[in-house]
Amino acid sequence: MNTRAMRPGTVLAALAMGLVAAPSAAQTNGYVLHCMSARAAGQGCVTRAQPALPSSLFRDPAGLAAFDRAMLEVNAAPFLPSITFENAANTRVDGTRHVYPLGSVAFVGRPLGDLAWAVGFEPIGGFGSDFQLKHELLSGSTGDLIDYESYFAAAKAGPAVAYELAPGLSVGASASLVYGQIRDFRMPFSMPPSTAKGMAAIPGLDPAVYGPLFQQFTELTAYGNSEGFSGFTWAADLGIGYRRASGFAVSASWAPERALEVDGGGALIDMSAQFGQMMMAMVSARAEAYQEDLGQAQAAVLDQLAAAGIDPSVGMAAAYEAATTITLPMTAGLGMSVPLTGAWKVSGEAEWRRWSTAEDVMPFRLTGGENANINLMVNGDPADGSFTYPFPLHWQDTWTVKLGTEYALGSTALRTGFIYGENPVPHNTVFITFPAICTRALTAGVGWTLWGFPLDASYVYTSDHEALGPDAGHLLGTEYNQSRTTMNESTFTIGTTLPF
Repeated sequence: MNTRAMRPGTVLAALAMGLVAAPSAAQTNGYVLHCMSARAAGQGCVTRAQPALPSSLFRDPAGLAAFDRAMLEVNAAPFLPSITFENAANTRVDGTRHVYPLGSVAFVGRPLGDLAWAVGFEPIGGFGSDFQLKHELLSGSTGDLIDYESYFAAAKAGPAVAYELAPGLSVGASASLVYGQIRDFRMPFSMPPSTAKGMAAIPGLDPAVYGPLFQQFTELTAYGNSEGFSGFTWAADLGIGYRRASGFAVSASWAPERALEVDGGGALIDMSAQFGQMMMAMVSARAEAYQEDLGQAQAAVLDQLAAAGIDPSVGMAAAYEAATTITLPMTAGLGMSVPLTGAWKVSGEAEWRRWSTAEDVMPFRLTGGENANINLMVNGDPADGSFTYPFPLHWQDTWTVKLGTEYALGSTALRTGFIYGENPVPHNTVFITFPAICTRALTAGVGWTLWGFPLDASYVYTSDHEALGPDAGHLLGTEYNQSRTTMNESTFTIGTTLPF
C-alpha cells in the first residue's frame, strides 16, 4: 500500500468519482448489498477483519482501531442485472435492461489516542424489475401487455467509533441515518375474496343464482400503480475485534432489526377488469336462470347493483395516499483474515440475517380513497376509503458464506473470491417485482498504482438463480403458479483508498 500523503487535487478527483453514483440494488442477499468496495468485492466481499478498509465502518466498526492515520475510500460502480420470467400466459420474457449507478464514500480520521473515528455513506441495497407481460384477466381479448415494475433503494450515512481496550483488542459502534424510497411499484395483485368485506353482499342479491357463481371466484385481481414513497429511520452496528502484528485478525458485529416506514406515496387501484368479468358472469347466470335475453338480464343486474349502492357509471378505479414498511433484518457476522505468507492472505466471513421477522408481510396501507364503489366492495362502507393489502412474503432466515484471497505481486495486488448466500424467498411467495435472489457469485479484482494514484477494480458475477412457483397455492395469485423467474447480476467497481 502506498502510504505517502496525496495532493489536494487527487483527493478532489476521488471524491468526484464517488459522488456521481446513486444507491440502487446490487449483488445481494434478499435486497441487502454484500459490499460496496472495490477492494472487498475483489476478494469475495469479505468486509470484516480486513485491514485498512474504511468502507467497513458499518459492518466492522471495531476494525477502525487498526488505522494509524487518516484515510479516505471512494468507490463507484455500474450494476447490470438480467431478469427473465415465464408462466402460463408468457413464454420466457426478458426484463428491460437497466444500468444502475452505485457509489460509496468513507473517511477515517486521525486517531485520538485509543479512540478511532470514521464517517461514511453507502447504499444498503434494493430491489427492482421492469417487465411487460400478458395477464389472463387484465390483458383482455386483445392480449394487451401489462406493466410490472418496481424500484426500491436505500442508503445509510453516519459516524462510527472504536476504542482499543488492550493491545489488539477493540470494540466499536456505528450509528447511521437510513433513507429509503420506492420510486415505482406497479403490478396486478390478487387477493382472496374474503379480503373484500363488502363482496359478500353481491351474491346475496339473488343467492340461488349468484351464490354458486361467486364460489367460482377464488381470487380478486386489481391493478396497482403506486409511486413516490420515501422515509427515514436510524440504524446501529456493534462490533468487537482482535488483531495481531502478524496480520491475523478476527472480528464480529451485530445490527438490530429496523423498520423503515416509507410514506407520502400515491396509488391508483383499478378493479375495472375484475368487476367487468363479475358483472358479465352475473348477467349470463341470470339470463340462464330466468330465461331472459342478455339485454333484459343486464338491466336487471344493474338495478340490483344500484340497490346495493354500486353505480358502474362512476367506474371501479380509485386514487389513494399510500405508505408501506420495508424492514432491515437483524444481522450478525463473523470474519477472519489469515496471512499465509508475507504476500498472500486468505479471508472468510459468515453472516446470518433474520428475514423471518423482517419480511414476513409487507403491508401496503392505502387511505383517502373516494370511489364509493370500491369502498363498498372492499369495506362494506361507501364512506370508508382505507384499505391495507398485506403482501405475504414469509421470507426465511439465511446464512451467507464468503471466501476471498489476496496475493501481492510487487506493487500489484491480485484478488479473487466466492460468495454463497441462501435464498430467503419461499416458492409460494416469489413474484416478479421482488426478483429471484442470486445465491452464488464469483469475484475477481486487482489493485495497482497509476502515476502515484492507488486504484482498485473488481468484477462480481452472480450466476443465474432460478426461482420456481409452486404447482398450485401461490399466495400472491394463480399467475405465479408454475412460474419461472431467473436472475443474474454483474457489478463492476472501481475505487481508491487514499492515506493522509
